[in-house]
Amino acid sequence: MVRSLLSFAAAAALIGQQVAAAPTSHAKDKRDWSNWCSSDKQEVRVSFASMPPAERKAYTDAINCIHSKPSSLDNAQYPAAVNRYQDYAVVHVSRTSQVHLSGFFLTWHRYFLHLFEKDLRESCGYTGRFPYWDFAATAAGGLTNSPVFDGSEYSMSGNGVPNGTDPIALGPNLVIPHGSGGGCITSGPFKDWVPTLGFIDPLFLISGQPLPPNTYAYNASCIIRDLNQYVAQTYTTLDLVINTTHAPSAADLEYDLNGIIGGSSLGIHSAGHFTVGGFMNSIHVSVQDPIWWALHTNIDRVYTSWQAANPEIAAELYGTMTANNAPPSDNVTLDTIEPDWGYFDSSAIPVKELIRDDDGFLPEDENEEAKQDAADEDDVDVDNTDDEENGNDDIEWTSYLRSDTLATLKLAADDLTEQIPFQ
Repeated sequence: MVRSLLSFAAAAALIGQQVAAAPTSHAKDKRDWSNWCSSDKQEVRVSFASMPPAERKAYTDAINCIHSKPSSLDNAQYPAAVNRYQDYAVVHVSRTSQVHLSGFFLTWHRYFLHLFEKDLRESCGYTGRFPYWDFAATAAGGLTNSPVFDGSEYSMSGNGVPNGTDPIALGPNLVIPHGSGGGCITSGPFKDWVPTLGFIDPLFLISGQPLPPNTYAYNASCIIRDLNQYVAQTYTTLDLVINTTHAPSAADLEYDLNGIIGGSSLGIHSAGHFTVGGFMNSIHVSVQDPIWWALHTNIDRVYTSWQAANPEIAAELYGTMTANNAPPSDNVTLDTIEPDWGYFDSSAIPVKELIRDDDGFLPEDENEEAKQDAADEDDVDVDNTDDEENGNDDIEWTSYLRSDTLATLKLAADDLTEQIPFQ
């Protein structure tokens, strides 16, 4: 018997209803990617598998620390919000219809990652690096052989116990084999977690339907995983990752990342979710599995590499303000305000603050206008022409940005850049 995650009829009807949005092109001259920002403002990303065991454990300890802290949400409205970690999961559910399969996907998640990392550091004293899951490496070397999923105390916990063998239908034209698990995880730092949000069918996302009335009800479970080597080796290989970083447009980037839900193939992002299985198969509630953060940090790493490889279109956007453009909505532009991140940050932040690095990736006129605004408001030398002479070499022209935005973020993608001819 084939187990389905999405109604065949519904998926077939929706295949042709992908986001009807024209990319907004923002061409500009090539920039020097090697000069991002001063070292004191860089936040380093590193492969989880390459971290020393003590640093890996410090990272998972910090996540457990967040998990141990009380919720700040209204329990009457959100019964599933039983701790601070679940608050992140609830916020993600509440914004899913806006920030997936839309023009907000990459930038909204970029900042969500930043907020979580900031919380790990400020609330739980984490001082290590914020890791990504290099899914291309685990695809090549084997999922359970990797330090990411080996189930040790230094891992992100292991596979679920074997449970079922039926193939899984992701749409009328795509069936994947069952993975090697399917039940609760029993090893590693997250084995005792009790997720409290129930599985939500992806159909609610791509059809634009309102969430079920019991979405935020308390629904105790365990972290379920069904590690799937077939999906990993078919859809998350290094050549596919490199191909994604060289996508010729934002529309192609979206396709390479997400594929077409209900179609015949997966993108590297959606495949990362289905490689893990369990709650990761539900876009809405996938944050309940802590591997979500490392997966999305890798997606942000790919996005950053795409911007580096394609500086002329690095500020190009593709998508509307609603998932799958259901219901129809306006195209997202650089000036569009991002959906907020709940109480973690309810500020009105335009997309352009999260899309650019310190060297811009915006049309020249917008960069110059922003620089002038900064000079007027902060009285700083935004072009850094005299910084070294004045001893202010720590000032960047991005100082006009919110100090806590990702615009000053440096992602370490050394292993990718070795593979990618940027010039």
